[in-house]
Amino acid sequence: MKDAIKRGIVKTVANGVLISRNGRGYSKDELVQSGVTDIRIARKKKIPIDPFRKTAHKENIEQLKAHLSNEISTTTTKVKQKRIRKSSKQES
Repeated sequence: MKDAIKRGIVKTVANGVLISRNGRGYSKDELVQSGVTDIRIARKKKIPIDPFRKTAHKENIEQLKAHLSNEISTTTTKVKQKRIRKSSKQES
């Protein structure tokens, strides 16, 4: 099973107390700062996006970078080397 990415953290102030909770997704600015330049690519990779958020939190950017670097390392494939067949006839 593929690891699902967690949703972004949202910080709010209620009665003078800072509260952080899970949000609906990541803001566009967080995606750009983490290295995703096209929103369509993020949607294909199943990254949740919140179109109404305008803020960018460092925790969310670091989480996105870690997820993207992990995804890139798992998708790289090894290049197979061609085996050279040795002919039974020796060239003179």
